[in-house]
Amino acid sequence: MSAQPFRLLLLAAGSGKRMQGAVGDKVLAPLAGVPVVRRSLEAFAAAGGLAGAWVTYRDEAQRVRLAAALAGLPVAGWVQGGAERQDSVLAGLEAVGAEGLVAIHDAARPLVSPASIRKVVARAAETGGAILATRSADTVKIARTDGAAIADSPDRALVWLAETPQVFRAADILAAHRKARAAGIRATDDASVMGAAGGEVALVEGDGPNPKITRASDLALAAALLAGRGAE
Repeated sequence: MSAQPFRLLLLAAGSGKRMQGAVGDKVLAPLAGVPVVRRSLEAFAAAGGLAGAWVTYRDEAQRVRLAAALAGLPVAGWVQGGAERQDSVLAGLEAVGAEGLVAIHDAARPLVSPASIRKVVARAAETGGAILATRSADTVKIARTDGAAIADSPDRALVWLAETPQVFRAADILAAHRKARAAGIRATDDASVMGAAGGEVALVEGDGPNPKITRASDLALAAALLAGRGAE
């Protein structure tokens, strides 16, 4: 079976404040000698079906460095990001357009596997929307609004941790983001934006660790996971 065609919106415009200056721009930091952002895009290119990637950036200086890091890969366009992730996604979706499927991925998740990408894209083609996610291995507590004590303990079997890529019919997620902007709705991921618009989003379990590089220590963890893959 041939790979389902899709476009990619690769989010690289984040400020990386939680890195605390340890490694500079986290998406350009080397991971086993290869920039984080390049590893992310290479995974999508290897998955098959990629009809081009649109990459968000903070400013012109970063765009130049990203272009060098992604040389030779299928970058179809560059989009300057906004103040927050949601703003960058909407700007990127406007550039990608409303045809077919679009995968939205954090460039700071460089260990996503081509197999996982194919699974979530195929599921989105069936349902209209799907995200890569991991079942919670821990018992989850919901805090009171003041954060001082536990308000609820949901059934762990029902708790999933959202990851990217998150894949949707492009027209649907673009409309959902436009609606959220008009209504002043803020969300931390695109599945939440789709849910606020009344859409249903399927959960797809990946085939391996897909951590997000947030802190400097995450680079060391990613390098260890990458080395483990090579030893398999």
